[in-house]
Amino acid sequence: MITQFKDPGSPKVRNMKHVYNIIRKHGPVTKSSIIEKTAQKQTTCARIIDDLLQEGLIIESGIGISSGGRKPVMYAINTNQLFSIGIDISRTFTKVLLLDLHLNVIDEASFQMNKESTPKKTIDFIQSTIVQMLNSRNIEQDQLIGIGIGAVEPLDREKGIIVDPVNFPSDHWNNVKVVEVLQKKYSTKIILDSGINTAVLAEHKLGLNEEIGNLSYIIAGVGLRIGVMNDHRLLKSDADRFGKLGSGHMVINTNGKKCICGDYGCFHTYSTILYLKANIIHQLKRGHPSILTEGLEDPDDITFEDICTALEAGDDLCVTTVRDFGFFTGIALSNMITMLHSDYLVLSGPMFNRLDLFFETAVTTASNRISKLYPGYDVKFKKGHLGENAAAIGAGSMVLDYYLE
Repeated sequence: MITQFKDPGSPKVRNMKHVYNIIRKHGPVTKSSIIEKTAQKQTTCARIIDDLLQEGLIIESGIGISSGGRKPVMYAINTNQLFSIGIDISRTFTKVLLLDLHLNVIDEASFQMNKESTPKKTIDFIQSTIVQMLNSRNIEQDQLIGIGIGAVEPLDREKGIIVDPVNFPSDHWNNVKVVEVLQKKYSTKIILDSGINTAVLAEHKLGLNEEIGNLSYIIAGVGLRIGVMNDHRLLKSDADRFGKLGSGHMVINTNGKKCICGDYGCFHTYSTILYLKANIIHQLKRGHPSILTEGLEDPDDITFEDICTALEAGDDLCVTTVRDFGFFTGIALSNMITMLHSDYLVLSGPMFNRLDLFFETAVTTASNRISKLYPGYDVKFKKGHLGENAAAIGAGSMVLDYYLE
């Protein structure tokens, strides 16, 4: 069982873990390649491979190309024996993924967060979904090596508590002991971390080349979440110290709108759905013409979906406002690049994914500012490769890392 690889107590188990990780990262791979990468004796390596085969942790996966003589057997990890669950609890949805050991999505389900989405209803959904996923594939609980949860901070990671996130559509999300509740039902490892941290991990492992060590990840939706990887290390020591206000409070326009933090013109006020809606509604109430008012009695009823539709139709108010938001967001991105020296910026969430003008304006603004400061500095911008699954995949990945890293 893979759980024995956590803090292995014997040289044999340590060697098994080392060989297993080589096969996991490089497989399908030949025995000679494993020997080369581990620098172990041929007899030792052969014995370890036999042990891993007997435990069902690896499989023979075809025949390789011969360099002379018998064609070599290829080895790969057995992805049909063990599984993890990845969960993303955000302000807009809760997502549950069943993952194999290569972090491929085997099954998924999501639950839209609204005023009725109390902690109890959300956790009930998570529990019933896990049961359904395991039962439908005849997976026993002892095949589940762990559950990873990515959630909106602030968190108490050690105690497994979601502390007090702002702008959740439902009340009662205060000191939610999500790990403790799930642990009563599942006797497996359960880990809680920030959803933005888990998204960074997933994008680094699956969305980008793992050789890229300096990465910033921004999720812009109802709120703003920022994750940073520097020299292949996730910077998360301060993730919970920001408190419920979050991390998007770099001031980029001192004459801007008042932010929830009490300051003016924060990054947060130019990159979130709440402030975009508030800005457009304010202008409508001041009499600015827009197709948004057609058949609408109260401007306060406008939704983000309405804004997306009006923008696609070329509505002047939406085009001007979204472009303005994109410009100031671009300033914030260029500031981040200047401070963090990121090679890649992954831009995700509804603001970037649904509003192409916002994404394009932000990227153009940031690129122009950086090229003036640092000619030749080639920064890459991209939308998240994993989309809305990123945080949940990364949460499931945490469980594997717990046992294997």
